[in-house]
Amino acid sequence: MTAKIVNYPERSRKDLTRKFVIGFFIICIILSFYLFRGQTRSYLQVKKEIKELSSVVEAVRSENEHLKEEIILLRDKEYLEIQARKHLGMVRPGEIIFFVED
Repeated sequence: MTAKIVNYPERSRKDLTRKFVIGFFIICIILSFYLFRGQTRSYLQVKKEIKELSSVVEAVRSENEHLKEEIILLRDKEYLEIQARKHLGMVRPGEIIFFVED
């Protein structure tokens, strides 16, 4: 048996360089999409948290305004007496409390 000698065409240096450059750009594009996806997910999560915290801040501001109004009202002796009667069951001497059950 005789061995056959096969001559393969040599690849030129240009072909190898071109394939390397194309492969490099494909890897860069895939990496860019991966990083972009991660950044987009982080951005959307932070945006959601900001929206939730904004609603909490608005609720706290509303409660703060209500409490400021309550402080002003509590400086009034008549209002303070009404609250004491209502919440603490306090009465003046000689008054009688009636409880009506439903």
